[in-house]
Amino acid sequence: MANERISGKASQPGMRLASGEDLEQIVRPAEGLISRRIFADPEVYERELEQIFGRAWFFIGHESEIPERGDIVARQCGVDPVILVRDQAGVVRAFLNSCRHRGMRLCRADRDHATALRCPYHGWTYSTSGELLAASSEHHYGPGELDKAQLGLIPVARLGSYRGLVFGSWDPAAPSLEEWLGDMRWYLDIIFGRTGEIEFVGVPQIWDVECSWKFATDNFTDNFHVYWTHQSLVELGMLPSDPDFASHGHMVTLDNGHILHFVQGPPMEAFQGLGLPKSLWPRFAEHLSPAQARIAQAHGYSAGTMWPNFHWLQLVTAGDTKSEPVGILNLRLEVPLSPTRTRMYSWFAIDKAAPAGYRKTSYETYVRCFGPSGIFDQDDMENWEECTAAARGPAAKRYALHHKMGLARPTDATWAGPGIAYADSYGEMTQRAWYAEWLRRMRQPAHAPTAVQRPRVTAAS
Repeated sequence: MANERISGKASQPGMRLASGEDLEQIVRPAEGLISRRIFADPEVYERELEQIFGRAWFFIGHESEIPERGDIVARQCGVDPVILVRDQAGVVRAFLNSCRHRGMRLCRADRDHATALRCPYHGWTYSTSGELLAASSEHHYGPGELDKAQLGLIPVARLGSYRGLVFGSWDPAAPSLEEWLGDMRWYLDIIFGRTGEIEFVGVPQIWDVECSWKFATDNFTDNFHVYWTHQSLVELGMLPSDPDFASHGHMVTLDNGHILHFVQGPPMEAFQGLGLPKSLWPRFAEHLSPAQARIAQAHGYSAGTMWPNFHWLQLVTAGDTKSEPVGILNLRLEVPLSPTRTRMYSWFAIDKAAPAGYRKTSYETYVRCFGPSGIFDQDDMENWEECTAAARGPAAKRYALHHKMGLARPTDATWAGPGIAYADSYGEMTQRAWYAEWLRRMRQPAHAPTAVQRPRVTAAS
């Protein structure tokens, strides 16, 4: 059937959209059918804000970005603005970036250093640990009108850190970060602990794109777009001239929607050891288990997603036609601003133990490749915007997008890590797992506490 329409019987009360369609009817990950409606529909987006962005765990920043007491960065937790700060006792904290008086943003710079936070509107002043220290014109308040002990900054309900990555959730009933990450921690160790410690360098690149946040998220678990989307780089010799060049690896799905790839590059030294300098390879055995060290040693490319919208991208590439390939660790986050507009964050990270020459070359290559002026991102952004524009109309919303590659692919029991693994990293198993978690979260009753679940997209074994 050339055009696959979405049909079926609704099965979950309260899931029906104003159009009469039911989310379970139009989003069917186990069948590889995903409605175009979910990428541009305001009603779907409003439900996402409550069901996902008000309740899930989200990446906020890295501890290396606030190394000293009083260091501050302005970030997002979900779609809400937050202040990530190391207080005067050295404790990492996160607060809603909003004064308790009139709601003014307290921190309006991307990065700052302060002993106290003062609102520019009326001068309410808070400590770096969140207490209200002073309000303007306090002597004009009557008895009981200003209880400073109850008017501190609003903390992120749950805050946790793993390998220096700081995550937060607005849901007090959310599972612990340890539970939420689950087996993904095993793979985070490989990426963020392979040589000891990782540090973020500089400030993130931030830009807006006229696209659905889900198209950008989908892209980071899609290997087989690279040859075609970045065809100009193939023609320049900066990518291999083989459509299957990024297929030689494994895809892994985990609980709670977390997904990842590990891919072997060409059989040459530059594409081993995650693209790190050979001098760092002995550290794998010092900081990883034997199985983790073997994976780190054998692969040159890895992409992972902590559900719903935070990614790592470890790859080996050159920044121009004359340079040799070099390893890059890029961290990505998509924050929706509307159903069809997304704010992108892109960080550069590197091993603290990396030699100076490698650090310089890796950073320069990252800047050339990623961000709004990067040779990779410019190609990708055009795709995301065009996909979003094509999903807006009434006719398009009647038809499904096709996510069936590898629908019956057997699992690979020889993979050394946790999760459900598939040999061959060209497929849509990871996308289907991501959308299965999306559907589960959207199906939850609005009053129900968040709980760790284990949705499965079935596969042949």
